[in-house]
Amino acid sequence: MPKYTGRKLFQQEILNRHVGEIRNLLHVLELRDAFDEDENRPKMDMYETGQEIVIEFDLPGFALNDVKLKMCGMSMVLEAYRPWEQNDGKFICVERSHGRFHHAVLIPGNIDPCGIRAEYRLGVLRVICPKSGERLVPIKEIQIDRD
Repeated sequence: MPKYTGRKLFQQEILNRHVGEIRNLLHVLELRDAFDEDENRPKMDMYETGQEIVIEFDLPGFALNDVKLKMCGMSMVLEAYRPWEQNDGKFICVERSHGRFHHAVLIPGNIDPCGIRAEYRLGVLRVICPKSGERLVPIKEIQIDRD
């Protein structure tokens, strides 16, 4: 019986982790391709602190009931809808977007999906993703708190 060193298991674990990251990236690209070219994409900022990754989406004028946020593996998917506002007058200029909004984001690093929280304040959806020591990949819908 050969002596087991554990090295091969460690290399396999690293390979599996890389394959998982490639699959997650391909999944995000598939999500982006599933939506039309003319669909709106809200502006987004993402930054990292020592303990968390924070993502902020600009969603001014949205009703909270029309915003959905979910995790699919390491991808965060934001879907929102703003209906066309009926108006008695005749438009001279139209710059504000309406209709379906979609944004799929690959979240870098190791985060704890069970600890993700979101808040919507003054037209900005802020998603806080706490970091963890290991990579976990469940699918979860995220509750948005109203202030």
